[in-house]
Amino acid sequence: MTIRNYIVIHHTAAEEKNARQVKQYHLSKGWKDVGYNYIIEKEGVVVPGRSLEIPGAHTKAGGMNYKSIGIALIGNFELRRPTEQQLHSLLDLTAKLQRTYDIPKENVLLHRAVPGANTLCPGKFFPAKELSLQLIEPTKLWRVQLGAFTTKTGAADYATRLRHIGIDAFVIEK
Repeated sequence: MTIRNYIVIHHTAAEEKNARQVKQYHLSKGWKDVGYNYIIEKEGVVVPGRSLEIPGAHTKAGGMNYKSIGIALIGNFELRRPTEQQLHSLLDLTAKLQRTYDIPKENVLLHRAVPGANTLCPGKFFPAKELSLQLIEPTKLWRVQLGAFTTKTGAADYATRLRHIGIDAFVIEK
């Protein structure tokens, strides 16, 4: 799998009805697929786009097509603000991607913030400060193995005792 260390946020700069229209436009330009990895429709529906297995076609600057996940929200945010549903879905999707790919919040960039990018994207009405305040720092989990048990009941009993003293414990079958 291709390594993705960044997330780049865009607007489509148009008022398409849905992700299918965005894809049709990109295909009409001779592209092999939609340029973004995810598109968020006005109602907040998240639609998968271009596979992460191949480079994107959303941010040439900084080589980001090869090392980032491109998320576009449908709309022109030079003219209006994204819908609340879009922002909610963006935060959920971004948090999921941050956890999945271990992307720190400082690597979640607006398109215009990518070094070398010459764009206003995602527009002056995109709430950048609100977004940055709500981004997560991915949680790393570390495993501590306490022992092995010959029965599932014994392991479950021990995990229960640990939870009673405030230690988050659960049983994993090996």
